[in-house]
Amino acid sequence: MKKIYLFLILILFLGVVLRFYQLGKTPVSLEWDEVALGYDAYSILNTGKDQFGKFLPLTFRSLDDYKPPIYEYLTVLPVMFFGLNAFSVRFSSAFWGSATVIFVYLLSKKIAENIPKLENHNKKIGLLGAFLFSVSPWSLQFSRAAFEVNVSVFITITAVYFFLSGISDKRKFILSAFLFGVDLFSYHSTRVVSPLLLVSLFLLFNKKLPNGKTILYFILVYFSFVIIFLPIASSSDAQIRFKATNIFNPGARYLDEKDLPKLFLDKRQVDKTAGYELAGKLYHNQRLIYFDYETLVKVATKYISHFNFEFLFIKGDAPLHHAPGMGLLYLWELPFIIIGLIYILKYGFNRYSALLYIWLLIAPIPASVTREAPHAVRSELFLPVYQIIAGIGIFTIFQKIKEESRWVSALFIILGTFLFMINNSYYLHQYYVHTNYELSANWIYGRKEAVEFTQNNKASYDKVLVSMNVDMPYIFWLFYSKYSPQIYIAEGGTVSGGFADERNHFDKYEFRNFNYNELDKKSKLLLVGIPGDFPPDAKFLHQINYLDGQPAIKIAENK
Repeated sequence: MKKIYLFLILILFLGVVLRFYQLGKTPVSLEWDEVALGYDAYSILNTGKDQFGKFLPLTFRSLDDYKPPIYEYLTVLPVMFFGLNAFSVRFSSAFWGSATVIFVYLLSKKIAENIPKLENHNKKIGLLGAFLFSVSPWSLQFSRAAFEVNVSVFITITAVYFFLSGISDKRKFILSAFLFGVDLFSYHSTRVVSPLLLVSLFLLFNKKLPNGKTILYFILVYFSFVIIFLPIASSSDAQIRFKATNIFNPGARYLDEKDLPKLFLDKRQVDKTAGYELAGKLYHNQRLIYFDYETLVKVATKYISHFNFEFLFIKGDAPLHHAPGMGLLYLWELPFIIIGLIYILKYGFNRYSALLYIWLLIAPIPASVTREAPHAVRSELFLPVYQIIAGIGIFTIFQKIKEESRWVSALFIILGTFLFMINNSYYLHQYYVHTNYELSANWIYGRKEAVEFTQNNKASYDKVLVSMNVDMPYIFWLFYSKYSPQIYIAEGGTVSGGFADERNHFDKYEFRNFNYNELDKKSKLLLVGIPGDFPPDAKFLHQINYLDGQPAIKIAENK
């Protein structure tokens, strides 16, 4: 027993080191969602209001959409203790990503102890699942940046674990209801995955659930969160993100057909001309878009893409979502995932192991109706299923080899360790070295340096104009200058979360596009923009390059 706990502590330590080492330095800079989240936490800490002046909101307006509140409020304490910086903004993600390792152990153990032939080895499988999760590229990638979904993964896993444990302990059962309720406020995709998992759990374990009184308490606790959540979910503000990304949106559904209503009207006009006006109204009704054949095919294709070999093991999706040259899972995990899936189907398929398959099928649903698919962030709730299944695969193949020959089993351990070390060391090299140098532009490098320059020099100028081409510049200048939230909100706060809004300003800063040759000559202006914002003969003062040497930001003054 003590040996098991020692191994778990070592695995947890490994998970913590991998998540916290150079946390504020790799990735090299904060992208815009991170700085928006950080400044909101800073504002909440100092004023109780977000950057728009809203008091303790349950949904945060941020840039071009609205975000769930859990990560925002979790960030307040790190900002209070460590100040407003990259480390404090990413702290919650790294902390809860590390804490998830413990619950992956508990969940793996709980599932294994209910699978025939594995029940006596549940602790070993728990350790394998925890280890695989602690070194998982998928988990590490999102534990080292301020991604709300990473906290959501923790909440979802603990909610499922306490539900399974709560079958024999009503206190844990009620705690599960609380966690499933909180989960509704953690991340957009979770608002689909979490309720589906909860319904699946009730269906799978309907004959093993606690007494009716305990179930009633569960429902009361969970629906107290649902009641709070429903007005948020039904508001037009909360639906902005879905409207912008779902494939049912005209511009998202057809890349070359922006006006979907016109498309439907044109088809109906053809039918009307042919004398089939009623049929046109029926078959080309825009309200039936969700059942349109082409749309359904696209949804199915996007859903299946989340199980694509290249996506999972070779190259992932967007650059911010994986280390260069790496997928989301280690390539050596693939055979063990396959073996684990086969073993469960052949020897241990029951309601506990069926949960793993259901979880796999549910996880990609939210991302399947969006434009960008496969999508590593929106489907991170795959975790920890792949790790648990791979852990079962590793254990069962090792046991089989051990029965045949102890020498072969020793060779299996040596070879497996060797392959892991090669793949893992390559991943760490790609992440800690190549992420910063290859992807500094993707991580929006240079804004901190630009803010530092303007802060040090603004006293010599009447105004500082920052081009909108610098990408949501106002929030970077608020964050890195640590501009007082009290003063900012008193001045009116943020005008709009839109990417193109040019009305935001504070102190000497104005954030708007400018034409260098048409600037006011009477005022002395400090100008910040991308290279394309300036003519070759501009009076340049400073240039900031991305880490690969390409120009990122130029700073000049008017002539």
